[in-house]
Amino acid sequence: MSIKLIATLTFPADQQDKARDALAELVEKSQSDKGCLQYEFFAIDKNVAEGEPVPEGDFVVLEEWWDEDAIEAHVATEHFQGFLSTFGEGEISLNIQRLLTP
Repeated sequence: MSIKLIATLTFPADQQDKARDALAELVEKSQSDKGCLQYEFFAIDKNVAEGEPVPEGDFVVLEEWWDEDAIEAHVATEHFQGFLSTFGEGEISLNIQRLLTP
């Protein structure tokens, strides 16, 4: 059974364009990683009705991997490590959730 992840990323307001560009490059390269079944990113819509909770994060990455080895190999790739090093300490907040089949 494949592994599905949702990565929620938060960046400072002045880093949004840089983050969008870096994520686009990361997605393009990651889609070719061995064991990658899905890898795409979306901006989180902050335009909510009055009284509605504002969603956390700025972007989400939807990922699906063949197995744990594929995830570990992805995290070790030059393009993933390069993405992380694009931002200084404290400029990126990353929360990863693993989805389970009920």
